[in-house]
Amino acid sequence: MFVRELNNVVGIVTGASRGVGPHIAEHLAAAGVRLALVARSEEGLRATAERIGRHGHKALVVPADISDEEAQRRIVETVRSELGPPELLVNNAGIECITRFQDASIEDIRKVLLVNLFGAEAMTRLVLPHMLEAGRGHVVNIGSVGGRTAYPYATINSSAKHGLVGFTWSLREELRGTGVGVSAVYPTLIADVGISAGWQAGRRPPMLGRVGPDEVARAVLKCIRENKVEITVAPVMEKVADVVSAVSPRLTAWIARNGGIYSYLRKVAEAQATSQ
Repeated sequence: MFVRELNNVVGIVTGASRGVGPHIAEHLAAAGVRLALVARSEEGLRATAERIGRHGHKALVVPADISDEEAQRRIVETVRSELGPPELLVNNAGIECITRFQDASIEDIRKVLLVNLFGAEAMTRLVLPHMLEAGRGHVVNIGSVGGRTAYPYATINSSAKHGLVGFTWSLREELRGTGVGVSAVYPTLIADVGISAGWQAGRRPPMLGRVGPDEVARAVLKCIRENKVEITVAPVMEKVADVVSAVSPRLTAWIARNGGIYSYLRKVAEAQATSQ
């Protein structure tokens, strides 16, 4: 089994100011990764850096919007000059838009796709030359079970996450034999942190489970150390549904529809619309 040593590896984590990002950063730092933390919120990044620092690890804080091309180049150049060439990138940054698709604005669509998909691909393109020159490196894309199955009322998010699935598999094959790995982690709803933590839609259907943020962080480490192409982080029944979806998306949609998942998502969209 391939197990990669991560001590002193230079890594970048986007979306590191909130949600699952600080947990991913903390686990990577504990493994010895020299981290650059990226997000728009400098205050949030410094909180993450302080959290990591309590364990004796120092992190570089790089406030930036990864949807902006100039900011993307600045991030990579700052990391290269301050820490060295990056060998690890975790594309974790993401924003949500839970709504009926016909109610979404063009700006909603643009923002989600720019951050959730374009940002990940553009950042990967910028770090890739450094990895290929070194003959080693790894990219981990944080996707979602919504990128593998139908997620109505989160249609924009889902389309971006579906794009990450294709990006991961295609680039992994393109880079086979170069020493650079590409992986994806697909979490279900994450408890306590992340985009679903504030959803107000009544009782969640039993079929729609939640996982802890540290479970997601451990999956990221496992992908890197063992060069796994993908890991779904979810309760057993959702993992089964993930497999079934690859064979029969229609059957998976029928199960989700009759299990109350789609009506629950509709209520989330309605609740968010009334709160705006």
